[in-house]
Formats: sequence, structure tokens, C-alpha cells
Amino acid sequence: MEIEKFTIDNFLGGKLQIKQPARGYRIGIDTVLLASAAKPKADAKVLDLGCGVGGISLCLLTNHLNISVVGMDLDRDLIKIAKENNLTSGFGKRFKPLTGSVLDPHKSLVPNTFDLIITNPPYLESNSSNPSPEKRKNSANVETEVDLGTWLNFSAKFLKPGGHISLIHRADRLDHILTLMRTSFGGLSVYPLWPKTGLPAKRVIVSAIKGSASPTKILPGAIIHNADGSYTAPVQAALTGEKLLADLLH
Repeated sequence: MEIEKFTIDNFLGGKLQIKQPARGYRIGIDTVLLASAAKPKADAKVLDLGCGVGGISLCLLTNHLNISVVGMDLDRDLIKIAKENNLTSGFGKRFKPLTGSVLDPHKSLVPNTFDLIITNPPYLESNSSNPSPEKRKNSANVETEVDLGTWLNFSAKFLKPGGHISLIHRADRLDHILTLMRTSFGGLSVYPLWPKTGLPAKRVIVSAIKGSASPTKILPGAIIHNADGSYTAPVQAALTGEKLLADLLH
């Protein structure tokens, strides 16, 4: 499906300019906060699974100067834009966008080789929502081809033993997420994201370690908005790239 219109938007306080389709799925705060919550080790090899135009990858590379990221997405048009964004951002060989999917990964990917997999998988089960008329938005939001279990099994296959996974998802699917992750991962950490004080969390960032036997932890979490609708100080700092949410998690 040809993309006709684009926007170029600023992220991390203007440190990044990212080209993306004007319609359909667009980069939001979930992307930036997930990247901010990750703390890869020096020289880590990272896989951004379902990378789209490279939002998570580019934020990670901006936040961490000594890592490399492979991005993979099934949409060739979005991968083309991710390559353009990489040229604009100047990360060179540190970012490698590839066409591929969980069911048909790029041939260069090798199992047990990544230190970190970071991903914003589709939030909705295939039978739980009305599909969007925007094909790309529907693909990004709904488990149309693979379910979350398949997504996580793929991640476990390509992570090194002791490697980390970090994802953001709907809070109302947390029980399902933890059940699926425990088949291959341990040391699970749950970081709730509350819209405002006194409201239930709508999003959670979940991190885990391949093969770990450590127990699950519920971390303090972050409140997104103040009462007046402005961002709270920790979230504002993460969105502008001044500080990392990871510093609150670790």
C-alpha cells in the first residue's frame, strides 16, 4: 500500500527528527518511554522487533551511544522510511533496518545472538476489537498474523542466554503477558504507567531475562500527567531525553 503523505516530527527535545506516514499508526509517547526505560549494556546488540519507521531504535541510539540496533518489520515501505531516518540521524552502521517478520525473519538473523530485544507488539487480540480502516494502523495495533505467545517465543529464540527483553503493553493484559513470559523468561519486572494520580494504569512496561529463575517484581512506576494535564517531571525528562526512566527502574 503506497504511502502518499508524510510528516517529520521532533522527538527527545528536538534531538531526533523522524519521518513517518501522516495517516495510520504514528509514534507516540509509548515508543519514547519504552526506549527510555531500557538500559542496554555497553556494546549491546539490540533487536527492535516490529520497528516500523525506527522510532524505538532511533530513540535508543540517541540515548545510548555505544550500542547497535537491528530493526525488523514486515512492511517494506516502513523499512524504507526507517533507512531514510537513519541517514538523516547519522547513526550509520549502528542501525540496520531489515524487512522480515516473526513468521519469516530476515535471513541474517541468528538465534541466541541478541543482548536485548525491545518491542511494542500489537496490543489487541485478533477477536477483541473492530479493525481500523487504515491497514497499517490495524497491523500495528491488532494481532492479525501472530499472537503474543508467538511473538515472545520468537524473542526467546533470538536472545542470548541471560539476554533481556523489554516491552510495553496494555495493563489489562498483564496477567496474560506474565503467564506467556514465564515459559522462557524469569526475573520479570513490571513498571506501571498511570495516566494520572488515583487512576488505574493503562500501560505497563515489562522486562525479563531469558532463562532466569529470579522472582517477579512490581516496580514503583510513573504517573504520566499532572492534574492540569501537563506531563509529570520524570515523564517530561524522559520525553525530552534529559533523563532516562531506566534510572528509576534500576
